[in-house]
Order: sequence, then structure tokens, then C-alpha cells
Amino acid sequence: MNEDVKNQPYLTPNEVAQWMMVSPVTVRGWAQKGLLQAEVTPGGHRRFRHEEVERFARQWNPVGNKGPLRVLIVDDDRAIVGFLKELLEGGDYHTLVETAHDGFEAGRKVHSFAPDVVLLDYMMPGIRGSEVCRQIKQLPGPGHVRVIAMSGYLTPESEAELLAAGAECCLAKPLDTNRLLKLMGLEA
Repeated sequence: MNEDVKNQPYLTPNEVAQWMMVSPVTVRGWAQKGLLQAEVTPGGHRRFRHEEVERFARQWNPVGNKGPLRVLIVDDDRAIVGFLKELLEGGDYHTLVETAHDGFEAGRKVHSFAPDVVLLDYMMPGIRGSEVCRQIKQLPGPGHVRVIAMSGYLTPESEAELLAAGAECCLAKPLDTNRLLKLMGLEA
């Protein structure tokens, strides 16, 4: 983000999206869910206080808060699971990684592994990623789990469905690994 934007007291949804490396749709979803507080202009446009975006960014990134970042990768494509597992375990990242190959296995591992972040595929056999996300977000204990959705077939409709289910953002496959690592707080 350029220095002019960092010095502004209020940011537009597009500026917040650029800062957080997500789409403006994701920023609107956060605001609609009350996760990121916005003020509304007389013209009906959302504006975000700089301090509020910084607060949200710190809360959104749990790295350093309690040991290694616990990541659950959920995808039926074993090649993608292997790639992500190797990526997250192969660097100097402070992570613990578990994997699941369908939504049902993911549900069990959310309870047993207690992840901080779930990397969740949208299209899986048996149950859609949006339904898995909704179930994760409805659980009493792990409601704080961050869900980052992934899809090889990301459309505005599927993105809206995933965000409505509780995903904080949606990434298109093939994944931009630098963006993913930054979203997870593993790279600056």
C-alpha cells in the first residue's frame, strides 16, 4: 500500500482490499458481518477508519499469539494437498499442518486438531466447501477458526456463497502462494 493511503484517516473498500490482499467483495462481507466496522457516508458508501483496519488486521492474523499456526488443508485433490503441505512445512514458517480429503473428514479434524486456519476447497465430492464452512462456523468452540476458501472454478456466485457461509476470503486456483502466505500472516 502506498504511503498516501497509510496516512489517510478513512479508507475506501478498495483501499482496504488492496491493503489486506483480498477482493472488495470480501471487505464488504466483513463489514456486513460486523467483523470490520465501517461508517457510511451520506451517499451510502462505506468508509473504514485506519485504526479499525489495523485492529482488524492484527486480530485477523493469529501468528505469534499462541505457538505455531495450526493449519488444516481440506481438498480432494491429493496433489494440491501435498503441494500446500510441503509449502507450509518446508519454509521457516512456524506451522503445524493436518490434511483432510473430504468435508466429513474435515469435520472430525476440526474437533481433534483444533486448527487456527482451514484452507478449504469449494468443490468436493459429497459436500460443498460452503456447507463445510457453515458447519465449522456454527460449532460452539471453533467459531474463531479462519476459513480461507479455494476454488478452481471461482465465480462471483460461488464467492458470495462461501463468504455468506463464513469464509473470510476466496482464492482462485492455481493459488498465488505469496498472497496465501501473506493472508496467513506467514510472510510480510
